[in-house]
Amino acid sequence: MEMHEFDIPYSSGESIYISGLGDLHIGNIAHNKEAMKNAIKFLNDNQCYIILMGDLIDAITHTDKRWDIQSIAPEYRDKTDNLISEQYYTLCDYLDKLDPTKIIGVHTGNHEDKIRERDSRNITYDLCRDYDLKYLGYEAWTRIKFKRTSHTETFKIFSSHGYGGGKLPQSKMTPIFQTINQLDDVDLVMIGHVHDVAVGRVERRTIPSTGSMSLRKKTIAWMLTGSFLADRVDGSITYPEKKGYGMTKNGIATFKVYPETRKIHVSC
Repeated sequence: MEMHEFDIPYSSGESIYISGLGDLHIGNIAHNKEAMKNAIKFLNDNQCYIILMGDLIDAITHTDKRWDIQSIAPEYRDKTDNLISEQYYTLCDYLDKLDPTKIIGVHTGNHEDKIRERDSRNITYDLCRDYDLKYLGYEAWTRIKFKRTSHTETFKIFSSHGYGGGKLPQSKMTPIFQTINQLDDVDLVMIGHVHDVAVGRVERRTIPSTGSMSLRKKTIAWMLTGSFLADRVDGSITYPEKKGYGMTKNGIATFKVYPETRKIHVSC
């Protein structure tokens, strides 16, 4: 677990976008380049702040039991002796299209972590060093301080590459609600890994410990941060196909935060 504090300047009445970008699986034949192009355009057009959610590269090599040459994108098949680096270079090409000052931090995913465990190579550390970004490990708490000249509003984010999954939509939602139930005080929750994109809000109610009795409400906004791994590819056998997973939408989810009123809109 990592902890982080990040300042975002804003003007009175301004809204701020925060998005998760993860499960890109660069190097897999099912990596959706068109969806990535659209996501990068959206992020730049809306000046979104971004948390990179892990599994940015596919990171499956010939020594891995998951290895299948059919799952490797054709442009990497003659580079299998340097596969991780080649996928990393492509990741850097994508990041060069984004504003690095808008990147809140970078999570590692289970695919990157497998390389770290087996080969003592931490791709996520490399990325953070090369782009001067905050390493967020597998899960993190981030305190976002929205600042203008005379006022600061603080929002708390819990983010994790994630866990679980399954074939049914309700199975993919389980990690979100399990996580929210474990957290005491949070505003935004971001979970990846399950290769689906969804958003929602949960309302918590309480009463004050002292003073006049009144019902107080707190909204927690959540997202499954999406994936860029297509579930079916013509002419190839994909992992979701072999496992019988249903069709999913590729893309990102977004929080639209109004710091002064503490309103949060969610979309995907």
